[in-house]
Amino acid sequence: MRSKALAVSIVAVALLTSGCGGEKNVVEQKTVNAPAPAASSTSAPAKEAGSLLASGFGQKDEYVWVTSLVHNNSAKVGQTVTVQFNAKDKAGTLVKSESQVESFSRVGQDLAVGTQMDVPKGTKIATVEATLLIEDLGVFSSVPFPEMKTTPVKVVAGQYGDTTANFELSNPTASPIKSPRLGIICYNAAKKIVGGGVDFPELVPPSGKVAVEATILTTGKPASCRVFAGGNLDM
Repeated sequence: MRSKALAVSIVAVALLTSGCGGEKNVVEQKTVNAPAPAASSTSAPAKEAGSLLASGFGQKDEYVWVTSLVHNNSAKVGQTVTVQFNAKDKAGTLVKSESQVESFSRVGQDLAVGTQMDVPKGTKIATVEATLLIEDLGVFSSVPFPEMKTTPVKVVAGQYGDTTANFELSNPTASPIKSPRLGIICYNAAKKIVGGGVDFPELVPPSGKVAVEATILTTGKPASCRVFAGGNLDM
């Protein structure tokens, strides 16, 4: 998709994670189609449109869930948020690449951006590199989406070997909300990311709540999970 904006802020973050996630980032910011500052300029650099706060993955057999937590630094919503993931084995060989596109729906929002990738049978992922791109393309709604709160997550092991994150989701508005996007990030006891998942409840009643049982993909049973509610499918 070609950018329609005159100025596009790009935040490229290479975040290496060992086995289950990491928190140390190296950030490079670039501005496209904007005049470069003079060499003698003493003005402060422009604030990044967003920050990649953490990244990690979970693996079960040949299935891998890669995810990142992205923060909206700007005073606007509706920006296109793309995270590209490179999964590597212990030797540093690139095994698989996937990308996921979402959008900011609130100012100051923490957005979970994740997706599933399948790797060759017997392959064990050791690290993941995540690269973040934020573009103001006018594709998604610029109207803020209400913050939807949840109860604490209970991790439940299913009888068929699956694992679910169970919680209640509340609708703070007087209108029904269709298909809000729920990004889930799970952590081990050391607070490192070990996977997650995503869910889209079909309908949340006005000023009401629904019980959610979201399937998650993790390395082992996580110690805790967090839910990051975002905009619906119409945004």
